[in-house]
Amino acid sequence: MKTIFYLFLLIPIFSFAQKIKTKKDRILFDEKEVAIFNDKVRDQCIFLDLNNVKQFTTEYKTLMEGQTIINQWLVVTNADGTKKTEIPYEVLITSFNSSRIIMHLLSAKYELFDANGFNQAKIDAFFATERESIGDKSLQTKIDVIASKKEKETKIARYRPFVKTDGTVMFGGTAGTNIVGKVIGSPYTAFGNNNFADVYDLDNIKVASAKITGNMNNEVEVTLFNDSKFTYPAQKRYSGPDNTSFFVELMGELVYRDITLGRQAKQYKQDLLNEKVKLAKERSVNVYNVRGYAIDENGVKYDGTLTAQFEKLDVHQTGNTEVVDAIDNYGKNVSIKYLNEKGKERFITLSAKDNVSFFVINSDGTQTGYKGMKVKGDAAKKLSNAMSLGFNNAYFYKEVFTEKENSVYIDPVDEEVFVIKLKSQTVGQMIDKRNNKNLSKELAEYLSACKVLSDEIISGAFDLKIQENLINIVKEFNECK
Repeated sequence: MKTIFYLFLLIPIFSFAQKIKTKKDRILFDEKEVAIFNDKVRDQCIFLDLNNVKQFTTEYKTLMEGQTIINQWLVVTNADGTKKTEIPYEVLITSFNSSRIIMHLLSAKYELFDANGFNQAKIDAFFATERESIGDKSLQTKIDVIASKKEKETKIARYRPFVKTDGTVMFGGTAGTNIVGKVIGSPYTAFGNNNFADVYDLDNIKVASAKITGNMNNEVEVTLFNDSKFTYPAQKRYSGPDNTSFFVELMGELVYRDITLGRQAKQYKQDLLNEKVKLAKERSVNVYNVRGYAIDENGVKYDGTLTAQFEKLDVHQTGNTEVVDAIDNYGKNVSIKYLNEKGKERFITLSAKDNVSFFVINSDGTQTGYKGMKVKGDAAKKLSNAMSLGFNNAYFYKEVFTEKENSVYIDPVDEEVFVIKLKSQTVGQMIDKRNNKNLSKELAEYLSACKVLSDEIISGAFDLKIQENLINIVKEFNECK
């Protein structure tokens, strides 16, 4: 039992850990003899009181698979052998003496004995406590490990990775011809953790970087191209000028985790980008390939699927969808894929400046309308359009309310910006983020055909930042005599 060695780095030490000592076959608490022990049989320790009466026996158990420790535990048997229980083997002190480790465990955690000797009440309670069988559980774990190991070996065997002396990685074993990448290792450095190996695919993308930690378990830390990480205890050591065996084992660990080089990383990055774009589309206010119809300036209706982009996509979730392009076409066009009278698929793009409307048919059968128009009061809206050809500043706005063909619209991107559009007017009046005083003056002028309402607006009777107030203004305008 005394031949078992352990690594005791960062081990928690109980405040009274140094109180227990051993002298020959005696257990001492602060130099006071409190018990007798006998550990002459390997992995076994008998605990007796000072009258040489046995109290209980511990037996150290371990289960391994290859060089890997599955579990360590103690089987504790009472004095007459009628009761047994199993507890985890826990190291609570820094010591290379396993018997002393066990003494501290039984005293510090389970309180079976202390400076006054054995505590019979604690011993009785200890054996009365029901515990799961660590041995049975460990055996099942070993079965699972063996099954997993077999699965791993089977998977690696499908690829049979091989690394040539020049670092070329091939699948198919020593006679394989399927080149999938290369491995470049650092010059070997003894007694350090500066040894590493980088794995590249056919696109020269660094797929994996393996760092050899140099610890007792010969552990290797691997960082993959997608920023995920894993570790494994290497069976082959990184040493000397030829590390082919180490590289082959590393490749086995990679293919087991479905990292197969070739052009996989490039495809992964493209697939990831595609997924990010998909999610960005779902988060945006844009309309992509949805069922609906559009009506052009001549009243021609196009039934099909609609696409309209009101803002740039925030693919990388920066929170920024601001348009900074010199020429800005966001919110200006709608594209329709439709079938012509001969049943042939056609595409057409209609512009907001041409008094176009389009309608999205929602899943519940309702419709959401958008109207293309120029507006007054939008000098601050998307200033980049000052650079666009024709100084076109017409956009599509989302319909909120319509009655007698007079409407309230909202900016699809900025929900604090509204537009009131009268049938009799060619342009709409924007209700933007300016203060109510300035907005009231412009809106009153726009609605001057109804003097009573116009005067109320100028007097400040309406908070123009509230959508419901704008709807009521249109309703009152419709009722105006």
